[in-house]
Amino acid sequence: MSLIYGITEYSRKRKAMRKKQLIIITITMLLFMSFISVVAFAKIKADSAPDFVLKSTSGKNVRLSELKGRIVMLNFWATWCGPCAEEIPHLNELHESLDPYDFELLGINLDEDQSKAIHLANKLEVNFPVLFDTEKDVSKNFDIKAMPTTIIIDRAGKIRHVNRGFKKGYIEKYHRQIQALRKEG
Repeated sequence: MSLIYGITEYSRKRKAMRKKQLIIITITMLLFMSFISVVAFAKIKADSAPDFVLKSTSGKNVRLSELKGRIVMLNFWATWCGPCAEEIPHLNELHESLDPYDFELLGINLDEDQSKAIHLANKLEVNFPVLFDTEKDVSKNFDIKAMPTTIIIDRAGKIRHVNRGFKKGYIEKYHRQIQALRKEG
């Protein structure tokens, strides 16, 4: 009887040990994945903005690298995104208020159907260029994970600010971020 009890006790302890090992491995993996995502986000902010060429609503191609020397704001949006539609009129006002000689605002639409984007842009009277990323290559290169996402790039072509989502007060935050970059010269 004591031999059976010993084997059963050993088996129970071994299962408990395996369970602890799995918990430790899971926690370690989660911490590692969190670290990797923080490092990747920091790397995106510190790196030069990836160059791209996208077609605009006017039919012209826009190349990001041709805007070097200007502060560039990229606003990634889609027609199905409620906060995106809410943000656009505010972006229109921001665009009108800033000097076009050292600032460029580009809306980058991610819809597969360009006609939907054109319809919404016309309805909201968008006053800045809207580009189409139907293949989502540009959004992947910029690691877009939330809608809308607004990225501000300095005159040297470096990503300086990544703003995810839209809430009250974000336009003022964008304005402060842009003004700080203007002061840097």
